[in-house]
Amino acid sequence: MITLLKILTIVGSLGVFLFGMKLMSESLQKVVGYRMRNAFSGLTPNRYRSFFTGLFVTGIIQSSSASTVMITSFVNAGLLSLFQAVSAILGANVGTTLTAWIIAILGFKMSLNFLLLPIIGIAIPFYFTKKGNFKATGELLIGFAFLFLGLELLKQNIPTPETSSLLLSELSRFTNLDFISILLFAIAGIILTIIIQSSSASFALILVMCHNGWIGLELSIAMILGMNLGTSSTAIIASLVANRSAKRAALAHLLFNLIGVIWGLSFFKYSIVGIDWLTLKIEGLSPSYNIATIPVALSLYHSLFNVLNATLLIFFVPQIIKVTELLIPSRTKKEYYSLKHLRSLISTSELTLLQARKLINAYGLRTAVMFEFIPQLLVEKEPSKYDKLLKQVHKYEDISDNMEDEIEAYLTHLSESELSRESSKNVYSMLKVIDNLENINDVCMKMSTLIDNKNKEKAWFTQEMRDELGEMFSLLIASLSLTNRNIEKLEESPDMSEVLELESKIDILRNVLVAGNNEKIQDKTIAYNTAKYFAEFVALCEKIGDLTLNINEALTEKV
Repeated sequence: MITLLKILTIVGSLGVFLFGMKLMSESLQKVVGYRMRNAFSGLTPNRYRSFFTGLFVTGIIQSSSASTVMITSFVNAGLLSLFQAVSAILGANVGTTLTAWIIAILGFKMSLNFLLLPIIGIAIPFYFTKKGNFKATGELLIGFAFLFLGLELLKQNIPTPETSSLLLSELSRFTNLDFISILLFAIAGIILTIIIQSSSASFALILVMCHNGWIGLELSIAMILGMNLGTSSTAIIASLVANRSAKRAALAHLLFNLIGVIWGLSFFKYSIVGIDWLTLKIEGLSPSYNIATIPVALSLYHSLFNVLNATLLIFFVPQIIKVTELLIPSRTKKEYYSLKHLRSLISTSELTLLQARKLINAYGLRTAVMFEFIPQLLVEKEPSKYDKLLKQVHKYEDISDNMEDEIEAYLTHLSESELSRESSKNVYSMLKVIDNLENINDVCMKMSTLIDNKNKEKAWFTQEMRDELGEMFSLLIASLSLTNRNIEKLEESPDMSEVLELESKIDILRNVLVAGNNEKIQDKTIAYNTAKYFAEFVALCEKIGDLTLNINEALTEKV
């Protein structure tokens, strides 16, 4: 009879396992987070490169659920195309099999129990240091120890058939129904993974059930098939509040796993024979008759199933995307990519910095476009075109304010999680960058208001004055372009010599224009009102030059 206390003990054991996995995953990100960010930022439309990137990242963070949710969120933020995301998800499905091998070999083929407490003892001094990498190493060791401690507790606390004969007799009603039993246990694998939200934890539980004699090879493999489908639920849940592209990425993940389960069930009997033969060759014993070999057999099946499924489906990525587009059709209104719904991913904060970085880059490009409306607004005489440009400036200002608030809130929330020293500097640098970008947008807004007031007062600039401002505009456009290139390469420090050279040209031209304007006032060759507007315009231009300099200086502070 399983009592409430026993159930809570099993749940607690699973909790220790999940805590260890979470701690391992987060500490690994802190140690190699920048490599993962570089991997995702370097993605190209090449499906094979995207596939291996997904495989690599999942192998590092030890969670396909986390990887697929991240990939889905990258699509939501406009950082990955659907084609890149779908290929990377296939790679994530293969990458998660590494965790299965670690659990099978170190948790069942070998016994690390005698090492777990010494590992924690070694880790404690590292954990309490203030140096980021040492602390992350301590967390990694503690996570590793807790992972296998949780696995050992599960093995000890999940009862054996001998001690729970009533439960065994109930279970036996569902184990001798041929293909119906296989379907029922596949559904059980789906439900188990949806509840736990971790395919690795589900795999560990399946291994423990085999180890303790509850189910054999066939039903274990059926549960693994269901587990592969159940792991799609995490990305689907995350995509519910995301845009349509993210929903399509999550649906593609579901379709991949569904297709895999269909052919897996279709060739189920052949799979059992193949895995039995392969395990016999490797271990010298058949998993159908020897429980000790089942961990290797299940790891082999899990790996081969995902590799074969990915190999088959990677050639059909465009067709899968078309199916998702049919099932989730586009709307006529252009979607807004954002970070609003991504705070649930703060547990993968080292990698989610890429999202913020790329959205800041988009913010910078939008700021440059907003500024380019100003020279057009200054010379436009057609009322309808002028009004349209003015509305565009106001529209961009509203979008700019929303983006700035959103990115700032996201980065502030991100900074509250534990980050590596390098990533903490990146967050601080990003906050300064978005603050200065918002100030540039405010200056553009002031320029548009200044032009509107000037026109209403009929204070017209001469052709010479417009040419002089055109020269200033060209320098500012070059400065904004250079700044955006430096934002895009946030991992690198900008070359300040080019930045300072442009800033010097802007300052020199400002001095020339101010001096020339003062002379015209003294000579009374232009009206005072016109000269006043010209001086204000030059001052605002110089302010944008200063703000771009501030952004580039902020980019140097992270190293």
